[in-house]
Amino acid sequence: MIKILGFALCLFLIHSSVAAGDCGGNAKMDLVCGFTAPEDIELAPDNTTLVVGEMILGGRLLALNSETLAVSELFPAQSVKGDALWGEETCTDYPAQMTFHGIDLAYRDDGVLQLLAVNHGERESVEFFEVLTDAGGRPQGVIWRGCAMAPGSESLNDVAALPGGGFVSTTPFDGSELWSIAKALVGFTTGYVRRWVPESGWTIIPGTEGRYPNGIIARPDGSSFFVNLYIDGLVREYTLDGSVLGEAAVLNGDNLSWGSDGRIRIASHRASSWQMIKALQAQPSEDLKIPFAVTEYDPTRQKVRDIFVHDGSLYGAATVAQEVNGRVFMGSFKGGRIAVLNTP
Repeated sequence: MIKILGFALCLFLIHSSVAAGDCGGNAKMDLVCGFTAPEDIELAPDNTTLVVGEMILGGRLLALNSETLAVSELFPAQSVKGDALWGEETCTDYPAQMTFHGIDLAYRDDGVLQLLAVNHGERESVEFFEVLTDAGGRPQGVIWRGCAMAPGSESLNDVAALPGGGFVSTTPFDGSELWSIAKALVGFTTGYVRRWVPESGWTIIPGTEGRYPNGIIARPDGSSFFVNLYIDGLVREYTLDGSVLGEAAVLNGDNLSWGSDGRIRIASHRASSWQMIKALQAQPSEDLKIPFAVTEYDPTRQKVRDIFVHDGSLYGAATVAQEVNGRVFMGSFKGGRIAVLNTP
């Protein structure tokens, strides 16, 4: 362990931070360059650093300073292989390349900071990382700690940690994505929420079946979770046994993020199904012009309101809206930029 920590620290010192490119913007929204398909964003314990995952083969995990916009690379530049302590016993291979989809940052029961990441790269899996931080909670590097392989031919989308070392994740479809979307559009369910626990592995949570389950987030105590049923047009809260606690209408909801006010921010696509299908075929670096909104969901009152609506002309297809210190940072599943909403 000492050797691993020492090596990771050396990598961090060698790999100096650089400022991400300024892409302009307007009075309402700034644009920051230097990314490729920054699909999901999590806030680190220092309440300043954002961890960004890139959804491209060979994608990176990046630490973005929300104040200075300086960027440092956590994976692969500041990542090392550790013992596979947290995932399946059979998952011992450390993949050279990953494609990061949904990510989740949370403390484990023993106080170790963990990053979970859905990976579409050399395998379909949820990857476990231990996150090394300084005294203030700023990420400095990551140690790979294992994985849980996706069941069968299922495609995973997002993940949320639970107490006890497990997690919940969304399976939007099994097999062909385009065929599954077509079935969902005519009313067929295509996916569900799964739970993974270290002792027994994967189970489907009954009652969570829906049309393209997408983003997922758990309450801090792990007692329940929220999931966006993308094509159903709903955000729904479930207990861990599948009982429904509440729901609200959200058009094409993608990822969810907790705000400092206890409300949830949701990236909501406001485009036609044909526009979204075409966007899926675009190159990872292509900046999309898909209309979207940032929606605020109050889980106590089960009320939803749009706090920002954009036609996609400057920035498109936002997949995540992470609030930090009064600003909202937005990523997308395509393109080379992160957008910053200054006055939501």
